Amino acid sequence: MKNYDLIIAGGGAAGLSLAYYLSLSSLRKKSVLIIDKERKTKNDRTWGFWSNQKTAFEPIVHLNFKKLEFHSSTFSKTIDLKDYSYNIIRGIDFYNFIRNHLSGFPNFEFLTADVKGFQDSEDGAAVQTDSGDFKAGWVFSSIFDEKEILRAASAKLYLRQHFKGLFIKTEEPVFSKDSFRMFDFRTPQQGLMRFFYVIPSSSNEALVEYTLFSEHLLSQEQYDEAIENYIASVLKINDYEIMEEEFGVIPMTNYLFPTTRGRHIINTGSAGGSSKPSSGYTFLRIQKHIQKLVRAMEAGQSPVISANSTARYRFYDAVLLNILKNKGHLSENIFTAMFKNNSIQQIFRFLDEEGGLPNDLKIITSLPPLPFLKSTIKLISKRAGAT
Repeated sequence: MKNYDLIIAGGGAAGLSLAYYLSLSSLRKKSVLIIDKERKTKNDRTWGFWSNQKTAFEPIVHLNFKKLEFHSSTFSKTIDLKDYSYNIIRGIDFYNFIRNHLSGFPNFEFLTADVKGFQDSEDGAAVQTDSGDFKAGWVFSSIFDEKEILRAASAKLYLRQHFKGLFIKTEEPVFSKDSFRMFDFRTPQQGLMRFFYVIPSSSNEALVEYTLFSEHLLSQEQYDEAIENYIASVLKINDYEIMEEEFGVIPMTNYLFPTTRGRHIINTGSAGGSSKPSSGYTFLRIQKHIQKLVRAMEAGQSPVISANSTARYRFYDAVLLNILKNKGHLSENIFTAMFKNNSIQQIFRFLDEEGGLPNDLKIITSLPPLPFLKSTIKLISKRAGAT
């Protein structure tokens, strides 16, 4: 069994971010093994995030927007992001950036293998793979096991944010390069929260993504039909070429993700609670959590640090998730009220859990009260029944 100082199980956003920040820290000479079942040679995802500060990944920001479009059946607005910007990073650019950077650190090794399990011990932990077993003082895992969480969260709220996107190219210039569509509810809701997300990369190229919040996935034909209808009826495009496709699923749950799966095995990424339960936004939350772990290890402290939101924000998320699960068609009115009655700075601070109670109350009181009152009563009743 080969020994390392640190093992990173999962080479996605969380795992590669951890390797990157370790290489920039005083821990850069530690022996590190990064394990993933894929070599990450495809552009399999796109990360979008708003920020009013520079990140470590500015060199690979593919697109940057200063204006946001919101559309519903009753309200449309183009919003200036002021001191914020909305950034797009392509998965393949991120993977290549980290790998190229780590090529200068021979003590950071990559292994393409399937992780089969973990074994904790007094002085560290082992990772079992189909290419052998490996041991380290600390193991960081971003491997997400939905079945495990569904069993543990059987009495809790659990939805999936699932999406299919097409990168399309048109003959004529039809897209505005100055703004992106964050929410476009002009698609049949059919009892669920459904919207489109449009990211133009040029005047005749864009990512058009169909997103739903629901318990169950659709068939590929259903995603395709909705996208085709939106492109034809809303974007008014009849002739286009599909350049790439992407598909993804993000957990949305009030389940309190465990920080560890053993004394020396720490969960990161969505598996550790980095996905915002009510929105699915993950990338910047991963960065904040991973940097806390690295700073703790640099100080000689334990890296057992939770990525979950505080109790207050977990309650907010649970109230909204309960509405999305049982009354998903109300989401259009809820988000319309949010964007109509608040500044984008207030909205982003609320979603980032950084605005404080006065900002929270401003957002909450701007929303339709009845659905939230009913959802709150239902959740409190469930808690009372459970005790």
